[in-house]
Amino acid sequence: MSESDTNHGSLSCQTCHGGPSNGAFTGYDDAHEGVVNDPSMSGACEDCHEEKVASAQNSLHTNLWGYKAAIDKRCGCDYDTGESDGFGLRCAGCHTGCGECHISRPNSVGGGFVDGHVIKKTPHMTDQCEACHGSRIGNDYEGMTEGNQMDIHRFRGKNCIFCHSGQELHGDGLSTNDSGHYEHRYEVESAPTCESCHSSVQDTNNYHNAHWEGWTDVNLQCQVCHSQPYKNCTTCHPNSAGEDEGFTIHPSVIQLKIGKNTIPDLRDYDYTIVRHIPVHPDSTFIEDMWSPGGLELPNYDDEPTWKYSSPHNVIRWTEQCVDSGEGCGSSCHDQSDVYKGYYLREIDLYDDLEQALPDYDANHSVIIEEFH
Repeated sequence: MSESDTNHGSLSCQTCHGGPSNGAFTGYDDAHEGVVNDPSMSGACEDCHEEKVASAQNSLHTNLWGYKAAIDKRCGCDYDTGESDGFGLRCAGCHTGCGECHISRPNSVGGGFVDGHVIKKTPHMTDQCEACHGSRIGNDYEGMTEGNQMDIHRFRGKNCIFCHSGQELHGDGLSTNDSGHYEHRYEVESAPTCESCHSSVQDTNNYHNAHWEGWTDVNLQCQVCHSQPYKNCTTCHPNSAGEDEGFTIHPSVIQLKIGKNTIPDLRDYDYTIVRHIPVHPDSTFIEDMWSPGGLELPNYDDEPTWKYSSPHNVIRWTEQCVDSGEGCGSSCHDQSDVYKGYYLREIDLYDDLEQALPDYDANHSVIIEEFH
């Protein structure tokens, strides 16, 4: 399909890009006077797609409200994430306008058309969705982590929008928060859940009966049994030895950890998969990196750094639920002596030198101390 065969192809270039419309120009400079390179960032889509543009402007995908809310909690302040500070320059720079999902690769990963100038209703999974969400989500979904299989949904040919609807990605406008917008990605009403498609299998086997509000009072997130090991970040954001520039980057760790649900008001599980996020007490002590004078985090320990997660590497049979003659006892139910096993234990809050990690106090509500 060429550009001229599409609905947008029937419009003049000036309809979106602006510039001279009378054709009375003599050279390149005259022809391109007033032309907007990325019209979707300048309101060009709004004339025809007013409702979608309005919802997208207040969505998590565009505004990173979740990141801002998390910073507010840790700093105990109403953090101003203006475009002139480090957040605007580094974090917000990853998020996009309409064109970077429907016509080109996002600017943050180099840009460039996906299919000429054809504007596509459905984003390209590899060149657009995974271009931004590739390091963890894309690699998991495609099975690129060593030793893992690709997600069963990907194996069966499903792309991102099979689960993630346009309504969710554009912003569904259903938040009841006083702020008028969602402040956490798991608040989104139109976000997918496993139960949305798989509720009919609740009673099909003993595993489900036991862990899906069945035989016991323990309700597990589906990924506890059906996820494979995934990437955990440790201290990606602190400055180097107190210097004004540079970062100490510690390698990510591929592992699987089960902890207590950190968002019980949003997801009704007792135990879930938890992922370590890249935050550190020294993350914001760099002049002009986040705000003039830096940003302190006096409430750092009020929020866990092991957080509820839903890895995109789901398969039917995993190490947690494979029946090898011992049932699943060896993996989850008999770990009294396996302190580095699947459960997030207190020992996981210490380093190799048996010194408490900086986030030791932040994670006591997440660790599993009892045995099952």
